[in-house]
Amino acid sequence: MREISSRKHDEDVPVLIVGGSVVGLSMALFLAQHGIPALLVERHATTSIHTRAGSFNARTMELYRQVGIESAIFEQETPPEQLGEMALRVESLTGRVLDTTEALARQQSSSINPFASSMRAAMIGQDKLEPILQKHAGELGSDIRFGTELVHFEQHVGGINALIRERATGQEHRIHAHYLVAADGHRSAIRQQLGIGSYGYGTLGQWVSILFQTDLSEALQGRKVTLCFVNNATVDGIIGQSGEFRGRWALFANLKPRSGERLDAPSEAYCLDLVRAAIGIPDQPVKIVSTLPWELASRVAERYQQKRVFLVGDAAHVMTTMGAFGANTGIADAHNLAWKLAFVLKNKAHENLLATYGQERQPAADLAVGVSTGLYAYRLPHHEQREAITRSAEEMLMRIGKRPDGPRPTAFSVIYGYRYRSAAVSHENEDEDALFENEPSGRPGTRAPHVWLSHNGKQISILDLYGSNFVLLAGSDGQCWHEMFVKEASRLGLSVDRYSIGQDQPYSDGDGGFLASYGISDSGAVLVRPDGFIAWRAQHATTKPIGSDEIFMDLSRLLGYAPPASTL
Repeated sequence: MREISSRKHDEDVPVLIVGGSVVGLSMALFLAQHGIPALLVERHATTSIHTRAGSFNARTMELYRQVGIESAIFEQETPPEQLGEMALRVESLTGRVLDTTEALARQQSSSINPFASSMRAAMIGQDKLEPILQKHAGELGSDIRFGTELVHFEQHVGGINALIRERATGQEHRIHAHYLVAADGHRSAIRQQLGIGSYGYGTLGQWVSILFQTDLSEALQGRKVTLCFVNNATVDGIIGQSGEFRGRWALFANLKPRSGERLDAPSEAYCLDLVRAAIGIPDQPVKIVSTLPWELASRVAERYQQKRVFLVGDAAHVMTTMGAFGANTGIADAHNLAWKLAFVLKNKAHENLLATYGQERQPAADLAVGVSTGLYAYRLPHHEQREAITRSAEEMLMRIGKRPDGPRPTAFSVIYGYRYRSAAVSHENEDEDALFENEPSGRPGTRAPHVWLSHNGKQISILDLYGSNFVLLAGSDGQCWHEMFVKEASRLGLSVDRYSIGQDQPYSDGDGGFLASYGISDSGAVLVRPDGFIAWRAQHATTKPIGSDEIFMDLSRLLGYAPPASTL
């Protein structure tokens, strides 16, 4: 092991991020938005050329709206009119249709999403999203270095000592950071060095992403294909058009044992066979552009933090492609951690606040991995391990309090309905409830619901009030809450943005939707964290009003300055 702790450092940074894929870049962007200029290192020379994740849900777009990049993303997404067939199961692109999934499509379309949003999902490949994240994070002060790898790191009481190396020149730099964020993927060397294990089903298969160029205009006769599941004797996988539909395609294929082939490094000949089998034309001219082997798995890290090191994204959890939850869950990790690191580094909160990152995000991953694994088993009716995979999915959901006879989480629960329970959330004596909900409740620990407001003659979403500071929202008769929070927050040096919402207020909700969505009366109030989650709620003013000292203790607990309440 190389000794670096006693050597003089070349640079001192608040946060070192290792890994420059979509989650690491989002981490740098979210930190920069809070005024924390992180250093990000990525061993690859550029952002990914593989589509990989291709759908970013409305909740993720809410987070990206907070940092002002939603328009740039929508400008680069695949236009809706260019989208083609989706969710078909076919023998091959030019072969028999095995299942149109019409019944499932009808069921999904008839299910109304109870979690309203001001945003919509974006159909954009990771290859297009990552440059947007890199550009905007850099403009806000992040130091992003591609072609640079982490050689070694060690922790000490005051921070992290790290050695990084420029791969092209071999030049090394000694870095001191207050905190280290591991966004280095499912094989995370950082997680392995820390000795952090995982739980869950584990490996489900070895897959490969294949970018290829071919002209299928004659074979498809005008059909457009965004995503199809292909199943035949040679290949099981997902195929779709990539980029701007100019002959660029992507195949995600499940690799099967084959004589002379390494599943972690399939040959070009093997990849060509897979592509042609997916197309259904044995002699189709194909040019392989790039291949990327990867592991399909279902697992969650046993812990998300070890002292000053935090795991995010695939370093913390890996799930199947079903549901498209993986990258979105990782981006939510980064968003949760960013404001907490920023508050601690700016001395706005005690470092105890950082322990709530794992307390909140690990159950959210359990939910996403459990649902995703269950969907994967559903799509494999003849898989020899289907029963074991299904059982593993149920066990994952039981970890977050799902009862055998209780409601099942939906995809909407995974996207919007995960619920936090930690010292950074006040609770309403409902600690036995499952850590998800299938419709918004306004309870502490849940995402603050979207409501349309009118302000200065313009329509805005209530979500646009969140992102930088704690926000106190009160009904028309809740002025007392404003007065108490201003006084007690000032004792902690905390900035709290304050708004009264009602039909006769500067921020009008017209039909009273704010009170109904947040579960309060005209005399009630809610406190929303910078990440848009409800931290505290008073449903109404009581005949025995809450005292200032109680408000002070609540705020102190939320910022890590006081021990958790006894109900925890």
